[in-house]
Amino acid sequence: MSYRQPNPPGTFALIAATVFPTVVIVIEWITGLCAGAFFDPLPTPGHVAMVATVPIVNVVLWRAMRSDAPAPSWLIVAGTAASVIAASYALIFLPLLPFALVGIVFMGVGLLPFAPVVALIHAARWTLRLAGGRRVWRPMTGGALLGFAALVLADLPATMTQVALDRYERGGEERADAIALMRRMGDSDLLLRQAYGDSTRPASIVGGLIFRSRTGLFGNAFTSTGDARELYYRVTGQAFNAVPRPSRRDNRFAWDEDRGGEDVGGRVPGLSLGQSRIDGSVNERDSLAYLEWTIDLVNKGARQQEARFTLALPEGAVVSRATLWVNGEPREASIAGRGAVRAAYQRVVSVSRDPLLVTTDGAQRLLVQAFPVPSNATMKLRIGVTAPFAIATDGARTLALPRIVERNFDTDAALVHALWVEGGRPVRANLGDGALTSGGHRLTLPPIAAPRRTTATVAAVGKAGPIAVEQRIERGAMGQGPLMLVVDGSADMAATLPALTKALDAITPGRIVGMVTAADTPATVAPAPWSPAQAARVRDALAAIRPIGGQDDRAALALALRAMPRGDATILWLHGAQPVRFTATEPALEQALDRLPALPRLVRYQAVAGRALVVPGERWFDSARLPTPGGDPVADLRALLASGPGWQVERAATSPGAATGSAHLVRLWAADRLAGEGEAPAKSRETAIRLAHRLNIVTPVSGAVVLETDKEYKDGDLPVPDSDAVPTVPEPETWALLILTALAALWLWRRQRRAVAA
Repeated sequence: MSYRQPNPPGTFALIAATVFPTVVIVIEWITGLCAGAFFDPLPTPGHVAMVATVPIVNVVLWRAMRSDAPAPSWLIVAGTAASVIAASYALIFLPLLPFALVGIVFMGVGLLPFAPVVALIHAARWTLRLAGGRRVWRPMTGGALLGFAALVLADLPATMTQVALDRYERGGEERADAIALMRRMGDSDLLLRQAYGDSTRPASIVGGLIFRSRTGLFGNAFTSTGDARELYYRVTGQAFNAVPRPSRRDNRFAWDEDRGGEDVGGRVPGLSLGQSRIDGSVNERDSLAYLEWTIDLVNKGARQQEARFTLALPEGAVVSRATLWVNGEPREASIAGRGAVRAAYQRVVSVSRDPLLVTTDGAQRLLVQAFPVPSNATMKLRIGVTAPFAIATDGARTLALPRIVERNFDTDAALVHALWVEGGRPVRANLGDGALTSGGHRLTLPPIAAPRRTTATVAAVGKAGPIAVEQRIERGAMGQGPLMLVVDGSADMAATLPALTKALDAITPGRIVGMVTAADTPATVAPAPWSPAQAARVRDALAAIRPIGGQDDRAALALALRAMPRGDATILWLHGAQPVRFTATEPALEQALDRLPALPRLVRYQAVAGRALVVPGERWFDSARLPTPGGDPVADLRALLASGPGWQVERAATSPGAATGSAHLVRLWAADRLAGEGEAPAKSRETAIRLAHRLNIVTPVSGAVVLETDKEYKDGDLPVPDSDAVPTVPEPETWALLILTALAALWLWRRQRRAVAA
């Protein structure tokens, strides 16, 4: 007996039911056309595997329709399951079909949304015809359940990710539930894509029903990128831009939504750091160095891009030069008010000219932005840094190098930073990117053995008189005031917590010490004199921390401020990278900063490289200490916790006289003075901006901007930069000339002495 179906399907039906859906799956997987414009139908490899079964089953059904043998029950199960999957996607694409009809005339793109409908029609029709008049309700019921189960299982992580994001956007107490749900059942890869601005709406019947039950039929189908980035940090403990942009889709459609803003943002495809060199000179007498970091940014993409990165400076350092090469010629930056330089930068970015912008982003952090890096070309820029050497209690002098701790471009694993430093103890080295970023490589000077006093002067300019500054390096007692520890419980603190436990023995007995932890289960140790009992309470609280994800430390900082509202106290905040600007405010912290009669000094120890959280415009954050980790966290923390005698450096204005020191001392003095002027009244702010412009330094009140022409500076009411007013690193021939001059002076001096003796 023959079971061949009458009028069996031909080649055209095979193409429509199998080849057409397969081509659509491949196109969407490679390009992400639908994901970029509407929703993501293939968010995970599981979805791809599930959807790919539909054309495969259709091939088997087509062959069975042309066969003389009866169709096995398993094929009825498979055909029903494939029909359920195809029906799910047909319903998802149903709202797009009217628009797709219009799109057919444009290169046939409008045909793509019809693939699920075509596959469904053939799968359902062939399955029913193969079932014939037999009693197949059991195989068909089993197939329907199998198809629905596949949809639920494939979409569960994506659906839970969207539910978690929706809860997180609602704020309040739901945020903790959202974080817990995301950690248990979410898909961090999907969340990363959403943080990069990809589509976020669930693309299944189950996920869509859950989503629409919360947003309504016409609710917003997209998630805030800021919330996605924040949740990614809270779940993983990583900044989203510490991970390259997901490359599963064609990144030609990726748009840099952070261009011209105040965040580094996500990695830009094709943008990378090509070359890097650090040149410098060391002044042993003044215990400082001037370093110039020159980098080449490479854009291999098809569109011009903006490069953005956060530069971590050594403690106490200040940027005193910014240069951009325009048409092959170096052009210096104009120093002016922070708002004025940002407005000028954004205005020029909008017309795709050649600007460079450098502004502060909290203590010892700079945001550098350059646009445009041309397509298939490079952009060259230079940042000059004036930095003091840190002096340990034993007189040892070291200087950490500046580091890039956040960036929107890639770095090659083979990249080396060429280091060339003259003076003091000369250095010639090639550093890998990891060695530079870790902060472990230091410049050194001979230990200081006796107190020093040095005076530096900047000459009068116009009506502004000269500025004289005296630097005193003296031995003195370190701070003995109360100490409040704020300890971050994020995942990247796992190695630092044991180090802190070991370093606690450096605390002087009797010193008032308390602690607040920022963790999933926060804890507080009330301030009390340091004793074995208080040490045990602190150690128990540290042992209870289970580092996980990324924590929001702002509430813990508010508790610490309220517990220690004294000007002679210190808050030591130990934390990992704090890479997000939280979308929700923290009223308790803002209230404490505004209302407390006195604020303790803030000292920050950031265990790993990355962005450092700040509250914009708050003097308390702008004037904080932020020493660079030295590679041994126990030694670092003991130095911060100790309160014995040590070397102290003070700089103060003095009467002009014989200058023996470098003008860089005046820049360091001014940087300290202006660190807390970000929210100063208008009159004081104008005075601060004039001082920053005169000394060519970037501070919380001032920024540096390079524009392409002098006319653009004048149009923005900015001073035209003077290339003779910026500091420079002496070239090798300059060093040779200085040495020859010194030798000649020595020869003349010795000759004069011999003449007098004769």
